[in-house]
Order: sequence, then structure tokens, then C-alpha cells
Amino acid sequence: MKKCFIIYVLLYCTFLSAQNRQEIISSGDYYYGSSTSSNAEEARNQAVEELTAQIAVRVSSSFENKIAGSGNSLDDDVKSVLRTHSSATLKNVKSLKEMSDDGRIKVFCYLSKTEVVKVFNERKQLIYDMYQKAAQNEEAGNFASSLKLYYFSLLLLNSLPEQNVVYKDVNFTTDIPEKINRIIFNIRFKVVKDIKHSEKEREITVKIKHPDAPVSNLDFTFWDGSNQVSVQGRDGLASFQLFGASAAFDDLKLFVKYEYYESRNEYNVLADLWAVVDKPAFKAVKTVKLRAEQAGGITIGPETDAAQNWNMNLDYEGEVPAAEKISRAAGRFLDLVEKGDQNAVRQQYKKDPFLRDKVLDYMYFNHPKPLDKTINADINKTKSGYEMRKVRMLHNYPSINKQSTEFLVLDFSDEGELTDVNTSITENLYQTFVKQSEFGKDWDRRLQIIKFVEKYRTAYLTRDIKTVDLMFAEDALILIGRTIKRRKLPENSVTFHKLSNEPDYKTIQLTKKTYIERQRDVFKAQKDIFLDFSSFDIVKKNNAQNVYGVEMRQSYASTSYSDEGYLFLLIDFNERDPLIYVRAWQPNEWDESSLVKTANFRIYK
Repeated sequence: MKKCFIIYVLLYCTFLSAQNRQEIISSGDYYYGSSTSSNAEEARNQAVEELTAQIAVRVSSSFENKIAGSGNSLDDDVKSVLRTHSSATLKNVKSLKEMSDDGRIKVFCYLSKTEVVKVFNERKQLIYDMYQKAAQNEEAGNFASSLKLYYFSLLLLNSLPEQNVVYKDVNFTTDIPEKINRIIFNIRFKVVKDIKHSEKEREITVKIKHPDAPVSNLDFTFWDGSNQVSVQGRDGLASFQLFGASAAFDDLKLFVKYEYYESRNEYNVLADLWAVVDKPAFKAVKTVKLRAEQAGGITIGPETDAAQNWNMNLDYEGEVPAAEKISRAAGRFLDLVEKGDQNAVRQQYKKDPFLRDKVLDYMYFNHPKPLDKTINADINKTKSGYEMRKVRMLHNYPSINKQSTEFLVLDFSDEGELTDVNTSITENLYQTFVKQSEFGKDWDRRLQIIKFVEKYRTAYLTRDIKTVDLMFAEDALILIGRTIKRRKLPENSVTFHKLSNEPDYKTIQLTKKTYIERQRDVFKAQKDIFLDFSSFDIVKKNNAQNVYGVEMRQSYASTSYSDEGYLFLLIDFNERDPLIYVRAWQPNEWDESSLVKTANFRIYK
């Protein structure tokens, strides 16, 4: 009797399943697909593929002008586009399962057509997030990040079936191309230095202007006759070198960069879409006339007179008793970098192994070249002495055909001895933090945050894996001058609270561990590495006195690999030396509601 009852239940469930399936199909309100396999997961995947094909047939005509033309049929290309929505789609797909007579699993998947609209709206939200960040970067003069994000959002736009996409009162279809065109049109290049060092080597410096904002950051390329060379301009200036036949050019075409093909893998959805969707082209060429001057002879004087080789215009407030010593120490450092003599570096800094090794690694991995014989720099008092900000350098990364204008920050002891060397944030960003500090009267804390971030970036540029590993350690960190030390925190003194879609903190910790292990291998394998920040915000925590959050997007490029991630720091200034409680790393994260931020943490002291 019991056995008959079980058979009856199974038959009844199968009948209901078939009835429900037929009702779903006949209603016309769903997309659906079915498949049978001995493995339930395989059957479901095949059923979802059939469901996706139904959606593709429905929306294919809307994609005719949005598909690049890969050689496949339009339906196949549209299915490829729709698969990039699959992470959202799979959350909403429902399934009916039943066992067939031969023991295999039948899976019927269905998705309400209203749910498909929600799926497309998730993509619109991603576009909106990128669009908002692009606008913020544009306002700050970070045109490199702004153009990249506008263009990436434009490609995402081509993964939607609507011909005219309006979301949150923004017409993406017209507004995004207009913003890209406006930025490029308003960029102006002016040659301010053109020195021919030899028949085969030439150094160019251009001033970059835009009427709406100081040009904090801009990327452009040029063709040197053999390769496409990428140049990064910072703080309104860009320097680069011409080698070989290009040293004889009378004019040069500079192309404002907006496409960022090499960064497509920063976002999985873009990597999947890149070869399928249409990629609009923008008129980005700017031609500059070249008029070379012959380089004069440069005499490198004795070590004790190094400052005489450099015209030091140092600006500082109040009394700086060590100003003359700082000038001489900076001159010696610049002489060493200009010569590129590693043995001379070892001899000069033999009593300071930390500085010796850092300068050697800086020179070896970045191929730096001082760009000005006249150094216009600020001297600022710091907690451990003085800093000289900013010394302009040219970095060269041959394997990625990239040249970058950089500014160094040189740190000195109270006695005027050089103690540390780091790459600086942009002047525009630095001045933004100066203005913000006027309200809270907390410049000393913001300066220490800036110096930590500059030290962090330089650790990548010098392949200092020990410092990178330490900066991501689970222990708290104490910042003491140029050094960093670990410190154990009392249990539960800092707690993490999910407020939205953030992952749990254990997931972030595991991601961080994997990141460090991979980074160690990357440092060993890559010929060139370049790292920068596309955004950087300092947020004061309202409910914890003297505690700050630092929220940054990190862009990373190397010889054969690139990525982007989100870095968060939580720093406490209540003790004598700043204490970093938390370092959270989230790779390739773009959903704003998923990012770990200052508000996620509670401090109990």
C-alpha cells in the first residue's frame, strides 16, 4: 500500500509539473528552455542556453547597429551579448525538474519577460555607476580615467537592446558620446621643450590644457615609425623621448587616448563584449610642430658641489635650518639618477641600506630621467623631518611602450639628510586635500595619509614585495616615519558590518591573501610594471574621533597583465603614531553598493 502511495505521489507531481510547464508556455509571458541529462546542472545550463536563444531571437533586430560584425550570424552574436548578462539572469531563472523513465533529469527553465527588463536595468545601473565616476574624474581634471570610463560605459550601452537608453533622467545614447567628444575637442597641446640630444635621441615636453579643469592626468599615444608609444601626462605636463628615425620628425601626431583596449580585462563583462559589440571611433588626433634645439653640454660636478648642477628654487614657510643641506642632498640624488651609476649609489648610501636598495630598485625598474635642471619645489615640515615636493622625472617602461611624467617626493631628516624617495600624487589632488583640511584643521593627518599612499604606490614601482605584503597584513600597522611595524589589536576592537551588497569580511580576507601570492609571482615574472590610482578619497569617520577611511581605485598594468581593484584603508590617529586597522582589497568591483567603505566599520576603544 505504501509503495503504491509513493508511485501515486510521483505521478501526481509529474502531472503538476507538466501542467505548470504547459501553462507557462501557453501564457506568452515567459522565455523558456528545456533539456535532459544524467547531470542536473548540465541539463539546467543547456535549458538556460535555449532560454537565452529565445531572448536573442526576440531582441536581435534591436542589436543590428550595435554589433561589430564578428563573422557569426546576428543571432549568435546577440546570444554572446546576452551571456554577459547571465550573472544577473541566473539569479532570476526558475526551474521545474522531473525524473525521466531512463533515470535522466529533465529540467525546464523559465524567466518572466518582466524579469528580463530587470536584468537589462542591472546593466543600466552599472553604466550609470561608471558614468557618474567618469563625471567626477572629468570635474577633477583626471581626463585619463574619465575618458576610459565614459568609453567603457558606451560599450556597455551597446549590450542593451534599446536604441535610445534613458536611465535616471540621463540619456546615455546622446550624452556619453557628447562628453567624450567635448573632452577631446578641448584638449590642447603646446610644445614647451624640444631638445635634440643626438641624431637618434630627442626629448619633448608638451603643456596640456583644457578650459574646464587643470589637466591632472591624461594619456595619449604617438607612432614613432615602428611602435605605438603611450605617454602619461600629469599636472598639465607630459615629457617623452623620440628614438631612432623618429628623432628627425618635423611634426608629430598625438592621439588622445580613450579606448583602453589593454584594460578591457579589468571588467569581465567588457572582456566578453569587446569583440562583439560595435566600438565607436572618435576624432582624437592633435598635431604639434617640432622645432628642436641642440642640447648643451652638461657637466656633472664633484659630489660635494652637486647642488651647483641644479638650480634649486625651494619654497618654504618660516625657518628651515637644514635648507642648504637639503638642497645639496637633493642635488647629489639627482646626479646619481642622471648618471645611472649603480656603484655610485651603493657608495653614496652605504650607511643606509634601506635607502640604498630603494634607490637602486627605483632606477632599475623605472629607468628614471630628471627633466629639469631648474628644480621648483616646496619644502614642507613633516613629522620626521622635511619633504621636498615635487621633482619632475620621466619614467620609461619599454615592454609596454609607455612613458610617464612623474613627480618625486624626497624625504629628509631634521639635519637635511635624504631618508626616503617616493612618487607623488598629482598636484591637483594634493591641493584638493589641502582645501579639505581647512574645514577640519587636520592637515597633519591628511598629509600622513597622502605619504602612506605614495609609499604604497612606490612599493609596486620598486617591486618591494615585503612592504606590499606588510601593507596587506591582517595585523594592525603603526606608521613611524619611513618605517612600518606590526601591532596586535585587542579582539573585537574593530568590527565589520554589512550595510548593502558587500561580501562578508572573511571573503575579502581570502581574496587579499590570494592577491599577495599572485603579486609575488608577478613581480618576478614581469619586465615592466606600472601602477596608478584612478580615484583617491579621504573620508573622516563621523562617529569615531580622529579616524579616517581612505577609498581608492587602483589601476595596474604590466608586460602581459593588467587589472583594476578597489583598496580601502581605515586609519586611527588617536595615538602618537598613526595606526592602520584595516586594509580591504576588492578586485574588479564596480557595483558601488558592493564596495567596502568607512561606514562598514565600528571601533570600540
